[in-house]
Amino acid sequence: MVKYQITKKDSKIKGMVNIPPTRTVSYKQLVIRVLKDTSLKQSAIQNDTEGVEIINHDIFKKGLKGKSGRSAQALRHIQSFIKYFGGEWVISSSNILKGSATEKIATLLQKNGLEVKYEERFGNPPLRIIGKNLRGKILRVEGSIYSKMIEARMLINPQSSIDDIEELKDWILKEDYPTMTLRALQFMGVNVDWDENEVLIEHQINDGSELNVEADWSLSSYWYEAVALSEKGEVEITGLKPDSFQCDTAVINIFENLGVKTLIKEDSVIIKRKGKVANHFSYDFKNQSDLAPAVLFTCLGLGIPFSITGTEKFHTKEPDRLEAIQKEFEKIGAKIIVKQENQTEILEFDGKSNLNKLKQLECDSQNDHRVAMSLAPFAILGKKIVMDNARITSKSYTTFWEEIKKLDFEVTILQ
Repeated sequence: MVKYQITKKDSKIKGMVNIPPTRTVSYKQLVIRVLKDTSLKQSAIQNDTEGVEIINHDIFKKGLKGKSGRSAQALRHIQSFIKYFGGEWVISSSNILKGSATEKIATLLQKNGLEVKYEERFGNPPLRIIGKNLRGKILRVEGSIYSKMIEARMLINPQSSIDDIEELKDWILKEDYPTMTLRALQFMGVNVDWDENEVLIEHQINDGSELNVEADWSLSSYWYEAVALSEKGEVEITGLKPDSFQCDTAVINIFENLGVKTLIKEDSVIIKRKGKVANHFSYDFKNQSDLAPAVLFTCLGLGIPFSITGTEKFHTKEPDRLEAIQKEFEKIGAKIIVKQENQTEILEFDGKSNLNKLKQLECDSQNDHRVAMSLAPFAILGKKIVMDNARITSKSYTTFWEEIKKLDFEVTILQ
């Protein structure tokens, strides 16, 4: 497995970085284009990602007989996709999905009218899925596992009259993915209304509407972390829109408590190391769980105690994201205590670690792209970072290592 060494000669940071478009909005735009068969303008799209290729006009001309590649997200969307278009499909995936929630997803597809067979081993892709062009209400499901499937159904089959209500569990619409889809549909001219118990979506997407595929705000958190850990820092991040409907724009307010100020420009933001740092950090990450890794490691680097909630989604990741973060904390002599109060998971850290005693950090991404990107900025503290499986960052940020070099970090491939 490839190791990277990350170092930095000083504790100051200045420069400009670019963030790729968010995949979730890219997928929504592609689906809308397929459904309407129009030439809707797509201002940007994430490059070098196999996942986007599953929604391609050639699929509908030639059919799909091969494997889908990186389909951890695509498989969650396939229920609505196949219901709409029908036909017989064979879907496989990379190792990201194998051994995780596949069996539960397949069971849900079966309950909702699709015929699902395992081609090889029970509970693992590839799956043979036979669509029958069925139309019906979505089932009541557990949102912590299926929120992306729910938002896919809303996106690909929004043909519901006022009497045909998509009914979900009370709290599911407070989740980020379904909410983002509803906002995207609104932006495209679809009449949408929702509350805790139901969502109503008109069937028409206005031709000529344009959905700008913007940069991914969650990926900005690692640059916010780098600036927070610096002695003096200023970084311009291009492509971010302050009026975004992404929930992760909350990174602006979160990192203000960690000593980072944000200046909004037309097509970028400038973040600066400025202001007081909180003595204790607390936050509910229920709707911004992707921001949590960078925030947790920032608190570790600055020695700030924290008490946070809303990280239940960590346990749906493969591997378990909380366990991955805990392992890396322990290597630095720090410990995250997990408590349960009123069925709410609380993560607590007392601010103590052996970080100041260490000159070199032997760390591991734990096969988690967000853990890898959260560990890299520690080089600004004068530490030599030696990281196993650093290339996992390509899962969401294909150019991460090229971008960090722009800020005078040195990245060396060791093996």
